[in-house]
Amino acid sequence: MRYYMAPDYDRAKGEAIGLLQKFGLEKPPVNPMDIAKHLGVKVSFVEFEKKLNNISGFYDFEEDTIFVNMDEYPLRQTFTIAHELGHRILHAEWAKSSDYKVLLREDNLSNDPKEAEANTFAANLLVPRFMLDKYWDGLPTTQLSELFAVSVPVIKNRISFEYGA
Repeated sequence: MRYYMAPDYDRAKGEAIGLLQKFGLEKPPVNPMDIAKHLGVKVSFVEFEKKLNNISGFYDFEEDTIFVNMDEYPLRQTFTIAHELGHRILHAEWAKSSDYKVLLREDNLSNDPKEAEANTFAANLLVPRFMLDKYWDGLPTTQLSELFAVSVPVIKNRISFEYGA
C-alpha cells in the first residue's frame, strides 16, 4: 500500500508569490516563460507522437527543460509552463527519482498531491490574489481571461476559490 501525503497548498502558493516578489511582478499578465528563462530553465515547444498528443507538457530534470505540446491552445501552454515550473521548484527531488512519471491528461490527477501542488503553484503564479483583487469585480471573466492571459476556466476557478463567487 502506498501512502500519499496531503498536498501542501500553502507552500505551493508561497513559492509562487515569492517568485512574483523576487522578479517585481505586480500586474498582469505574468509570463511564465520569462520566469523560467530567468531561473535558467529552458522551455521547448515540441510535437508529440499522435499516441502521446494528450500530454500537455512535462519537466525534464536532467535537461532542466520544460517540454510543451506545440499543438495545445496558447493559453493552455501558458498554464502548462507555470505548472511544470511548479514541479521544478516544488518537486526537484521527486523529478530526479525513478518515481517521476509523465501523467496523461485523462489520468486521474486529482488524487496526486504533487499535481495538485503544481496546479496551485501555477494558479497563484498566473493569477495571484493581490492582482485579482484589483480587477475581479469590475470586469467580466472574458476580459479577465485576456488581461491575465489565462483561460476563462482558470479565471472562474480563481474567483470561485478566492471569493466564493
